[in-house]
Parts: sequence; C-alpha cells; structure tokens
Amino acid sequence: MRQQRWGKLKAIALVLITYVFAKFQGGFSSWFLFYSSLVFLLYEIVAYVLMFTKLEVERELDRNRLQDGEDVIVTIRLRRRIWFPLGWNMVMEPLPARLAGVYEPHRQLIFPWFKREVEFRYVIPNVPRGYYRLDECVVSGGDFFGFFERRKVYSISQEFLVYPKYKELTHWALGDGSFSGTVHVSHRRSDDVAAVRGVRDYHRGDRLSQIHWRASARGTGLKTKEFEHQAMNQAVFFLDVEKASYQGKPVHLFETAVKLAASLVAYANRNQYHYGLVYKQAERISIPPGLSHAHFLRVFDQLARVAPEGQELFAKIVGREALEQPQGVTLIIITPHVEKTLISRLVTLAQKGRRVQLFLMQNESTISHEQKQALQLLGANKVTCTSIHMDDQEWKRIGGA
Repeated sequence: MRQQRWGKLKAIALVLITYVFAKFQGGFSSWFLFYSSLVFLLYEIVAYVLMFTKLEVERELDRNRLQDGEDVIVTIRLRRRIWFPLGWNMVMEPLPARLAGVYEPHRQLIFPWFKREVEFRYVIPNVPRGYYRLDECVVSGGDFFGFFERRKVYSISQEFLVYPKYKELTHWALGDGSFSGTVHVSHRRSDDVAAVRGVRDYHRGDRLSQIHWRASARGTGLKTKEFEHQAMNQAVFFLDVEKASYQGKPVHLFETAVKLAASLVAYANRNQYHYGLVYKQAERISIPPGLSHAHFLRVFDQLARVAPEGQELFAKIVGREALEQPQGVTLIIITPHVEKTLISRLVTLAQKGRRVQLFLMQNESTISHEQKQALQLLGANKVTCTSIHMDDQEWKRIGGA
C-alpha cells in the first residue's frame, strides 16, 4: 500500500514538475514534455480504473477424478472485454492445505498487451489420495512503469477427488473358499415366469430373455427379471477410521488399509458381487450392498475422502451396524487393532451364523503374542483372519491355497 501511494504521488509530481518547467522555460520542447506527461497521467488513470473492471478469471481441471500419485493439470484463463494494454498481471494459485507444505503456490507473470484472452497451464504433480478444493485465485496487476499495483482475489471453487490405488487381485477366498453364505448362479435351467420374484436394474451381460419389458416400458430404464433360485454374493466392508487405532503408528498404515479395501472392492465389482461400505468419521457413512458403475464410484468417492479422524469406538460401530445388515451378507472387518471389545462383538456375530472375515493391518514385522492369541480365538469361532503387513502390498491372492 505504501508503494502504491508513493507511485501515485510520483505520477502527479511528474506532471507538476513538467508544468512548472514549461511555464518558466517556455518553448516547444518544454510544453511538449508537459503534454506528454498529461497523456502519461491519463494512461495511468485509465489503467488503474480498468485493471479489474472487465477482467474475468476462469479455472479448469483436466479431470476431477484421478488415482493416487497421478498429476492434475490446471488451466487458468484470463478474459478481458477491452483490448487496451493495461500493463502486467501476476496470477497466484494458493494450494489446498494438504499440499501447501509440499509444493509452493504457483505464480505466473503475464503481459497481455492487446490480447483479450490469455491462457496458461500448470501441473500439481503426484497428488496423494484425498479430497481437494481450490477456492481462491489471486490476481495482481500493475502498469508498465511501476507506478501502481492492485490486487484482487477471485473466488473460483473447484473440487477434485484422488482415488486410492488398488491391486488387481486374482483370487480372494474366505474360510471355505466361497464368498458368502449363498452361491452365485450365472446360468439358469429355465426362465419359468412363475419363479420370478421381482425385477432389478439391468446389468451389463444380462441376456435379452431376462429383460422384463413391461417394467422397462414404464420409463425408469431397462429392468431384468429376478428369479427365486437366483442368489447374489454380498459383502459389507467395515473400515476402522478410529483415531485411537492409528495413534503412534506410521501414517502409511492407514493408507495401506484404504488401499486394501479398494482392492477388495474392485475384485468384488469385477466378479459381479454386491458390496457396501460402512465407517463413521465425523458423519456416519453406510452404503448398502449394490452393483453398478455409479455404485462403484460412490464407494470410491468415500474411500478417497476417508481419514483416520473418528472418535467413536470401532467395536461399537461394528456391533451396531452389523445388526442392520441382512443375513447372508459377509462382514469384512479392516482394522489395525484387535482388542477385547471387538473380539467379543465378532465372536457374537459368528455364533449367530454371520459370516465374518477380519483383516489385521500391522506395521511390525511380527505379530505380538496378544494379537496372535486374539486371532487364534477368532479363528476357533469361525472368524476368518488374515494378517496384512503395510510394506507388503504386492497382493495377488488373498486366502485359499
């Protein structure tokens, strides 16, 4: 502000000095300098007034969904309705809080001259998993001679999600080699209309003979007949996001847990298994089992946003939410810590005939004696247990031979 004030005074002083000089000196050269300074002052006034009057700033992202470690390309476009050369612009893009300590804010110096539209791009490299929001774009501007400088903040909201990376699993078996308490039937011996118990949304791969044309004609999309003897594999993932579970442990441990959940979800989606997701951070997230591309994106949206900031006891969440899941649904528990309350809840669920699989995330090379005893107790009560080390992420086969 002080520099701007001195710049204005210098511009006015220049006109006054040339006027006094022309008044006392006289002659063509002296008055030519005075009138030239008037033109210069007029330019400074026009440039100062119109610097942001007709300036529009737009921001575009090359995509709003990407995977962990990928780059996002940001395009900034400055559009002005007048062609008058007002001077220079400096564009600064503040980064989201999670990236502020990793990268410097991007700064770009622009000389528009007579162009009405100027565009440039920059890259935010290697973005980690998470939810990001770009809010402000700070544009500074000044004249060519450095007499003034103005600054304006444009509020441009842009959001993007970075999905966790996942592995393409080739095999995932539970205790007896099946996925859930029911068997997936891909072929039927007959299409007996009497066996139809309802309709569902059309899925890619369904045969034309399965389509329920009357229900589809109602205008809600293609519907497929669902027969009595059809069974669906279903699983619900319970992800431990309790803050206390990860205290004193490497940050990478939670990222491994999310990556494992994403890999299992991708496997279930690829094999046409219905899947859901449950966790409680600040808010309760409960996605019932489903199978569609929109459902897949919905689950991965939550896996991108999740963080280990939950306050409620994970065992309490499992005990409460498991009761709302129908029979035949396999409960997938992903946690780095197995304590007495959780063991009790899982044993109770298994004794009631619920299918439970536990994935224990560990950051130590060996399992402690207490954790080993806990896994043995759970295994004795028909809870399938699998130990996953955070440094061993080359998963291809989980469970089975």
